[in-house]
Amino acid sequence: MYLKYISFITVVYLMLATGCRKTVDTVMPSPEPIDTTSYLQLNFAGIPSSQGGMYAILSITNENGDSIITNRKVAITTSNQQYISEKIKLEKKSYKLSKLIVVKSTDTALFATPQAQSAKAVLVNATLPLPVSITAKGTNPLTVSVLPVIQSESPILFGYTGTDFGFEAFLTLKTHLQVTVGAVVYDSLPGTLKLEAVKANGERWLREINLRQGLTNVQVPQEYASYTFSINKWNTSIQKQYTRAALNDNMLITFSSSRPAKRLMEESVFIDNAYAVTAESRSEYVYNQHNKLQTIRYYQKSLQVSGLPLTFVYQFHYSQMDAWDTVYRYDAVQALTGYTAMTRTNGEIRSIYNKSYDQQTGAAVNYGTANGDKEIRVDYLFSNNNSMLYTMKIVNGNRVEDRAQSSTGGAEAGSYAYDVFINPYHQLGYDDLYFSNISKNNLLVTSKNYAGAIPSNIPYKYEYVYDADGYPAEAYISYKGYSSQQHLFRIKKVFRYQ
Repeated sequence: MYLKYISFITVVYLMLATGCRKTVDTVMPSPEPIDTTSYLQLNFAGIPSSQGGMYAILSITNENGDSIITNRKVAITTSNQQYISEKIKLEKKSYKLSKLIVVKSTDTALFATPQAQSAKAVLVNATLPLPVSITAKGTNPLTVSVLPVIQSESPILFGYTGTDFGFEAFLTLKTHLQVTVGAVVYDSLPGTLKLEAVKANGERWLREINLRQGLTNVQVPQEYASYTFSINKWNTSIQKQYTRAALNDNMLITFSSSRPAKRLMEESVFIDNAYAVTAESRSEYVYNQHNKLQTIRYYQKSLQVSGLPLTFVYQFHYSQMDAWDTVYRYDAVQALTGYTAMTRTNGEIRSIYNKSYDQQTGAAVNYGTANGDKEIRVDYLFSNNNSMLYTMKIVNGNRVEDRAQSSTGGAEAGSYAYDVFINPYHQLGYDDLYFSNISKNNLLVTSKNYAGAIPSNIPYKYEYVYDADGYPAEAYISYKGYSSQQHLFRIKKVFRYQ
């Protein structure tokens, strides 16, 4: 829980009781990026400028000839007046590029790299199969030569078949992927779709398509008897089969599945300040017989005691099974230090009352829309009679904008962008005073503006290592001085699930 989300309205609230102080930041070297993923990216030689939208259909094998990627369709873009493919994730190994055809969106060939021993092979410097060596993290570029394809020419001249070159009629299908995890729908997800079309005589047509967020257009050849669509997302397999008669042009196909949510059992937090990585805190999560959050035990570093002693305990009370109504907070010796109570209507929070020692905060929550997007307005009243209006804009289950305005003149506004993976805090069902866990995805980018007091440091980079189920196994949040813009420290979080 430590620093999992420093809500900007917490900062505004602190402005009501504290003034601005200028601090001098100790400059630290920026840490190395966490992502060690390696990618292949193709640079195309032989494609004239001013081409329209194009894709590459490619196949890759390992050194033994075993298939790694079969007929995957990837987008082609331009960078510095050079046509390049989107990045293709590969482990650091040696491979062979065994097929490369540049096509229109309809899969009709425009350019191709000839196969060795084909008639066109003498016209390029390097034919297929072409050695591919992935040796470093990040992007590993490979320059490939392609020749223009003239429809009157036989594909055999390149070492391909008519099916490879797409010299046939196609249907366009609209595809969409969603996975429900627990009670949360993760909609319009990216993923890799595998297609197989089979004719009555057994002839097969294969494709791998990178689905994007939202709808993705997919082309399939018309003159086949059966079609099989397969996708694996977060260890959940989806397969759909259709006859030709069941498919129509511009038909929408939704690939949907559901799976139980994993339970977050433990979160360990470490501070990396370039000199050392030290354990800062640990949170343990306990669930009741209905698989709802029952207890949080929080252990934190102390100057008085070695290790991570127990600091406080949260106990959740449920009058209804679906959502808690009161959470009681205790210190290490089980003395009550405060509580938070909520009222809900149809699952939506309507009011909040928070007591912490001798401080009290009340909040009234209202819901509406603004420009077609969901809007949540929260009116806070604090013990000293100061107040604050907090407004959130929710898009696709994530808080993308917010603004806080205090009665003393302090204000702050933020905008946020997210990944497409599972936020474990949202899955907890722990709604706090400042809606810290409202977003279903994990934060990637923040942009803030302040009026009045300003924070001494702010997060500027969010990095994650994900597990196969779509959850972050590790999270890294880097902080910099607000005034100096220099890196200060990085927080590392390690999650354990069940």
